[in-house]
Amino acid sequence: MLSIIVPVYNEEKTIIRVLNKILDLDVNKEIIVVNDGSTDNTQRRVDEMARESGIKSISLDLNRGKGNAVREGLKVVQGEIVAIQDADLEYNPDDMVMLFNILKSKDVDVIYGDRFSFDYETPIWHKMGNKCLSIFSSLFYFCWVKDMETCYKLMYRENWLSLELKSEGFEVEAEITAKVLRNKFKFYQHSISYRFRNYREGKKISYKDGLRSIYALFKYRFQY
Repeated sequence: MLSIIVPVYNEEKTIIRVLNKILDLDVNKEIIVVNDGSTDNTQRRVDEMARESGIKSISLDLNRGKGNAVREGLKVVQGEIVAIQDADLEYNPDDMVMLFNILKSKDVDVIYGDRFSFDYETPIWHKMGNKCLSIFSSLFYFCWVKDMETCYKLMYRENWLSLELKSEGFEVEAEITAKVLRNKFKFYQHSISYRFRNYREGKKISYKDGLRSIYALFKYRFQY
């Protein structure tokens, strides 16, 4: 079974469409939505879906960040393989199933979805920022990482739990990568589709999160 954790913060405009896309996936799945202290109608939308579909819902009182939401979701996952799905429609859930099937068919521990193998319409600052973070990952851990910040990182449940994640915010992506590479998990990467969302549409990550990610890459190179 594929367990899908959906961290969400103030995404009332997109959460229903994202959950419908996940529900339509042709895979045995468990869906866990973690509402990270939203102040809009996100939780009401999730509750409506949960009553009809069996989606599991966790509602946190305070907004603490994506990393905290992922940790809360990992506490209750039951599936053999776990994936994270952002609630902003930048990623296509069909690609998650593709990665799930590849992971099961190959002798690897983790698979990353690579957004930048193809030339998608993405602002140059976004592409360069992600490229720099991926280069830092590769240099710090001596392993070529094409897309460190990708949301689609699929692993077996026991591997997820062994990471003992501590990050609160978006820097959790860097912590995951750092610990995956430090643990020498068998690592595979495959191209996925991607649609960039701008700040007017609700994008939340900023250059400050990039700096926190660089710090996390350096920090977890020397401590667990």
